[in-house]
Amino acid sequence: MYSCKDMANNSDSYSLNNSINSSIKNNFLALQTSAFTIVDMLARSKLISQAVCTVAKLKIADYLKDGPKSVDELAEESKTHPDSLYRLLRMLSSVGIFAETKQEEGRRESGDNNKRKFELTPMASLLQSEAKSSIRNFALLFGLESFNRAIDDLSYSIETGENSFKHANGLDIFEYFQQNQKEAQIFNSAMTSLTSLHVSSITSMYNFSQFNAVIDIGGGQGILLSTILKNYPNLHGILFDLPHAIESAKKLYVSNATTNSQDHNNNDDVLSRCKLIEGDFFKSIPAAPDADCCYIIKNVILNWDDESAAVILKNCLQAMKKTMTMNANQDNNKQKIHPKLLIIDTIMPEGNEPFVGKFTDILMLALTHKGRIRTEKEFHKLLNSSGFDIANIIRSPYSANFLSIIEATPSS
Repeated sequence: MYSCKDMANNSDSYSLNNSINSSIKNNFLALQTSAFTIVDMLARSKLISQAVCTVAKLKIADYLKDGPKSVDELAEESKTHPDSLYRLLRMLSSVGIFAETKQEEGRRESGDNNKRKFELTPMASLLQSEAKSSIRNFALLFGLESFNRAIDDLSYSIETGENSFKHANGLDIFEYFQQNQKEAQIFNSAMTSLTSLHVSSITSMYNFSQFNAVIDIGGGQGILLSTILKNYPNLHGILFDLPHAIESAKKLYVSNATTNSQDHNNNDDVLSRCKLIEGDFFKSIPAAPDADCCYIIKNVILNWDDESAAVILKNCLQAMKKTMTMNANQDNNKQKIHPKLLIIDTIMPEGNEPFVGKFTDILMLALTHKGRIRTEKEFHKLLNSSGFDIANIIRSPYSANFLSIIEATPSS
């Protein structure tokens, strides 16, 4: 027979075993959940990216702009396989890109797949070619074979510290685009799309009325500069970039001036106040005609390592000094004015919080010559070594806008 003491000991042992078993079970479930989470990340991220690229290329969102359509209709217009297209759209609908409309009861029971229909969602509408905030061109960029070869070769960048784009494609990204104009057009249009998403918030974050002139260095097609000039009629502007970018900007400016008939006078006014200059910011940067000016460098510094970025900044400093010298020679009695430099870029936060810049940073590693997203401390170090002091950092109050404005002036 067991004594009361033995029974108590057995009870304690049973409780302890239960506790251990429960702990093991909970740890196993936690590990299992984590494993499924990683598997989900691996499967979803690549598939969703390629699926969005595919529907952007096929212009599926354009075909749905007038209302829902059946899979058969969409397949006929896009020249695709109906059932395969259905499965792709069904997957995208599960993450909020497109939506499958509810079938009528009779049709659902009959299994008539020809009646399956899809419609636009707010996210899907952004993939329309002519949408105001369209990101279709950005999606097409992620569909380029050269781009994906670089991403698939990411391990090379991690192992060597060099960009995988050149390793996978044989040329640096900007050299490659100079030789592949069709892909260069997609890249430029993608950057324009990205800029278009932020121009209104950038112009609301900063008061440009204090200047007489704005110089956009590496400004691409000039979307930001033209927006600033439209909002501030007193300003004159200079768009400075490589020849192919300036040529693209000319076409865009002329197109806007001729197609926007209701705003024709405003577009003509912007054109008359904007000068387009071809050049290489690694060699020299044009001096502003007026000391009351600002030099803008938006989403440029992140493409380069510190040494290359310092060359751009020092060339900008030399242009500022020329501007100040010209101003002093014109009127010795006029108070000396220091032009300002505005770096519009992503600033990497400290800590483990989710932030889009942490993903962009890996893209910079894979695609560019040791480009990176910099922390505030790294910006201070870079600018100080290039002859600038940071006067102010303006951060957007909107979480969707991850860009900040770093206001800098030549060091005293």
